[in-house]
Amino acid sequence: MPGEGFYIDHVIYGAVDIDATAARFRRDFGLGSVPGGNHLGGTTNLLVPLAPPTFLELIGIGDTSLGDGAWLSETLAGRDRVLWWVLGVDHLEETARRRGLPIQTGTMEMSDGATASFRTAGMPRYPLPFFVAYNANPAERLRLWQARYRAANHDCDPGSFTFAEVAETLGYMDGWLGDHELPIRHSPTPGRGIRKFGIATPRGEIVIE
Repeated sequence: MPGEGFYIDHVIYGAVDIDATAARFRRDFGLGSVPGGNHLGGTTNLLVPLAPPTFLELIGIGDTSLGDGAWLSETLAGRDRVLWWVLGVDHLEETARRRGLPIQTGTMEMSDGATASFRTAGMPRYPLPFFVAYNANPAERLRLWQARYRAANHDCDPGSFTFAEVAETLGYMDGWLGDHELPIRHSPTPGRGIRKFGIATPRGEIVIE
């Protein structure tokens, strides 16, 4: 498949205690965070703005009587870890069509008053990366993430994602992604899904797993 303009839009990091994890990221990496949005499935989140409009999403256990909260609690099993990664695309409809995927729509009310409206394809294929496109005006969305970046008050001036290390073989990932220029590495750890990732900073690369 010809290139589809993939880039790492965000990485999702699961947190047993989301506030403690945010404090650890500040202490260990100099990464600040801002409040996220309202999840109806029993999870909570905080956003770590990176080079706008990319970000790291911290997702925490909220209400385990609800499906997503129960799933996250079971999946983490008492340990913080990288969970998932999400790719922005040039044309979501074409990306979905090539893979025979339905497109789902969603909205989220954010704590800063904004409403995030988005479309996704491939979420049921967890832990493979899924694809996302946003309905907001690109310039307006960029300004919003620039404001969130300032509000996070980072100590390290984080930039873009530098790599994603995945347990799947590179050949398997190439079959899912087609022609791409994503900075993917293969993990020696058996299993599936993303294992670690990097973030560029002026002080050097941050690696989180």
